[in-house]
Amino acid sequence: MQRITTGLLAVSLLGLPAATAGAATAPLATSTSAPPSVTPAQASSPSATSTSTAAHLAERPPGTTTSAAPIPQPAPDNYRLSGTLGPYPIGATLSVRPDQTVANAHYFYVKNLVDIPLSAQKSGEQITLSEPGGGRFTLHFETSDKKAPAPLTFQTSTALAGTWTNGSKTYPVKLNFESIDNVTPNALYEDVTDAPPAVFEAVVQRFLRNVLSGNKAETAKLISWPLRVNAEHSFTLKTPAALSASWSRVFTPCVLNRLRDAIPHEMFVHNGQAMVANGTVWFDAHGASAINSNPCQLPKK
Repeated sequence: MQRITTGLLAVSLLGLPAATAGAATAPLATSTSAPPSVTPAQASSPSATSTSTAAHLAERPPGTTTSAAPIPQPAPDNYRLSGTLGPYPIGATLSVRPDQTVANAHYFYVKNLVDIPLSAQKSGEQITLSEPGGGRFTLHFETSDKKAPAPLTFQTSTALAGTWTNGSKTYPVKLNFESIDNVTPNALYEDVTDAPPAVFEAVVQRFLRNVLSGNKAETAKLISWPLRVNAEHSFTLKTPAALSASWSRVFTPCVLNRLRDAIPHEMFVHNGQAMVANGTVWFDAHGASAINSNPCQLPKK
C-alpha cells in the first residue's frame, strides 16, 4: 500500500529521488515493484458481481436465510511525528481511527530506536499518552496555520506540544507531524523490499554509522550502484573507488549535519524508496540509491 502525505504535514518532498523530482533519472534497483493502482477487486465488473450474487441466492431452498457480510472497517491512519522530550530526540506514531480515537500508539528515543507502547485518551484538543513505566504525556494540538478551523484535529494541526512527567521528573515535549500512512507495521517497506522492516532499517542504520565515522569501504558496501548525487552540478558514481575519490563532494558538511539528526526508523516511503533526513538520502532494496546534497546554513558553534 502506498504511503500518502497531506498538505498540512511537515514532510518535504523537495528531496525526492531524481526520478520523482524531475532531474536526471537514476536507475532504480528495487526488488519489488509498486503495487498496482487498481486492485483485482476494484477492476471487477459491478454488474457481473450483482448477477452472480442474485443467481446464487435464487438457488437457495425456500426459507433459507443469509447473514450479512461484515462491513470492512477503514484502516487507521498512522501519524508519524518527530521532536524532543526535554533534551532527548524522539519519534512517535499514533494510529487514529476515522472517529479520531487513537487505536494504537508508541514512541521511541532516537538513541536506541526501541518502541515504547502507549495507551491514549483524547478529549477535544487534549491527548494523554501513558507508558507502562509510569511516564505520561499531556499534549495539545498546535498549528502554524492561523486560518485553521477550531477545534484543531489530527488533520488540521501541525504539532503536538505539552509535557512528559514521571514521578518528580517533568520535561517539555514538542512533536511535529511528519507524514501519514495507513500501512500495517509488517508492511512498512513492502513497496521497497521483501526484507522484514527491522532488517531493512538495520541496513540504513549501518549506512549512517559508517558515513558519520568516515568509513568509506563499509559505506560502499551499503550503496545501490550507481549512486546518483543531486547537487548544484549533479553527478553519478559507479564504483567504490569513485565514491572514495569524491567523498567530500558527496558528504558535504551540510549532508553530514543532516544525517546526524536522521531517524532510521519508520521511514517515509515514496516511489518505491525510503528516505531519511527529509530526503537527504534515499534507499532502495539494495542500499543508498540517491543523495541530495543541497546547500544549507550550518548551525553556529
